[in-house]
Amino acid sequence: MNAPATSRDAILLESGTNEVEFIEFFLGDISYGINVSKVQRVLSRASVEVTKVAQAPHATLGMIHIHQKPVMLMDLKAALGVPYDENAVNPDRQLILVTTFNKQTTAFLIDGISKIHRTSWEDFEPLGEKVNGESAGGFSTGTVTLDDNIIIILDLERLMLTYFPSAHRPVKPLDPLEGPLEGRDSVRILYAEDSKMVRNITTDIVRNAGYLQIDAFENGLEAFRHLSMMIEAQDDPSECPYDLVLTDIEMPQMDGLTLCRRIKAELCKKDPPKVIVYSSLINKEMSAKCASVGADAQLAKPDVEQIVALIDQICLKAASA
Repeated sequence: MNAPATSRDAILLESGTNEVEFIEFFLGDISYGINVSKVQRVLSRASVEVTKVAQAPHATLGMIHIHQKPVMLMDLKAALGVPYDENAVNPDRQLILVTTFNKQTTAFLIDGISKIHRTSWEDFEPLGEKVNGESAGGFSTGTVTLDDNIIIILDLERLMLTYFPSAHRPVKPLDPLEGPLEGRDSVRILYAEDSKMVRNITTDIVRNAGYLQIDAFENGLEAFRHLSMMIEAQDDPSECPYDLVLTDIEMPQMDGLTLCRRIKAELCKKDPPKVIVYSSLINKEMSAKCASVGADAQLAKPDVEQIVALIDQICLKAASA
């Protein structure tokens, strides 16, 4: 079974409209969701052969082959800590989600797919009282409620960084003495990222490199509201209080493309900040979307070690021009 047609059509969604398409699937009686853009295809569990891997990490079932290329298969239920009831699962009806993000292709075993939704990021709620972290093994960025059904949105990036750090290029703080330090401490950065793990790693690296003025927020809406209030409090509302906006794409309330478009078109029209989109979804089509909303550069996760060099290139060269 190939990826649903809507996954191919997802690139047709207009940029910066705060819309998203996501697949709702289920593990037992719990509903989960991931962005359609991450799904490469859907396979029947019964149609593939799984090769066991020696000393494989927890929740790894083995390797499958897609177009003669080996792809790791994870039992998503085991990875998230969802209770397993063998009497309630029909292996012949289970499916495999083949995903591509963070420059990696990974397959996840699931119990089935419900439907594909198109909705607004405004409908998503950060993880709160409706669902606790244990329902997704702590790997959730929030929820969305549709037809009275709570759908947990998974943070697959955090999941993979936790289970397979070496495969996803773990990062370490850069030597603060490396690179051109002059001018870094004067650059003001607004950062929006809903994954706490990625947000903390990136913030630490940027600060250790000498970019000390960085304000981080867990979604685009919080970052937008903060910037709006700062501009309103200034004597000169035409001046932007930040030199750079660093943003993820997928975030509850307001996505990164909408954040970029609205900052450049509404808040800082006269002297807009530079914008770097840092996301696991960067590909040819997404790069075009980033450019269409005015982003100055894009960087694919998990290349956190390149963040500092890219900020240097955009901000320090611009300042010296």
